Amino acid sequence: MSKWLDFLFTLVVRLICGVVLGSGAGMLISYKGILRSFSHDHLKGPIIWLALCGLVGGAIAIFTVPRWQTPWYKGIRTRKDGE
Repeated sequence: MSKWLDFLFTLVVRLICGVVLGSGAGMLISYKGILRSFSHDHLKGPIIWLALCGLVGGAIAIFTVPRWQTPWYKGIRTRKDGE
């Protein structure tokens, strides 16, 4: 596989996991408000809130890819002077 395909696969996996973890964190942080909204038949607010939390989680996961997993990373170079 090429480096770019590996990198794109990494981005997709990180995006999916970030969305799931972000939505879970949003649910954990504001579970009382979500349950209160659902009990009053307000569905739009909690769904938008969880979608925003998932979007933020996905963005954080994508933008924190370690440098060594990028295709343009060259690695540690050795000196050519024999040391």
